[in-house]
Amino acid sequence: MIRSKKGVIGLPIKLTVSFLVLALMVPPIMLSVESIRDDMASNHIRSDAEELGGLIDMVGRKGSGYRMHHELSIEEGGYLTIGGADGYIIRASFGDDTVSKILLDRPVCSEELTLFGTVIIELSSGPNGVSVRKI
Repeated sequence: MIRSKKGVIGLPIKLTVSFLVLALMVPPIMLSVESIRDDMASNHIRSDAEELGGLIDMVGRKGSGYRMHHELSIEEGGYLTIGGADGYIIRASFGDDTVSKILLDRPVCSEELTLFGTVIIELSSGPNGVSVRKI
């Protein structure tokens, strides 16, 4: 067997360069993974807002006196805001950022309500719009 000093000296340099390249690649990869995770959560919050908007419009179309209960599971870190001065808007937020605003056909005629986590809500139709409250 022929032994060379080049291999003994070259191997640590190759390992050092390999680990340096890997170390430089980890932060961008982690940022992209976090970005994808945030996008998925934002899409889930947006779909929850659209679901709630559809329920409010459906209850409003049923006429005065109609009432229903519904369970919403909102992604952790996200929340929906309805009612108050912006009765025609559902605001979907994730963290401190507003992800989406859904415009309703019928107003929510209750005080401003913030929904997060898993909640059961009662939707009831009245002459002035739809009332939403947590149960």
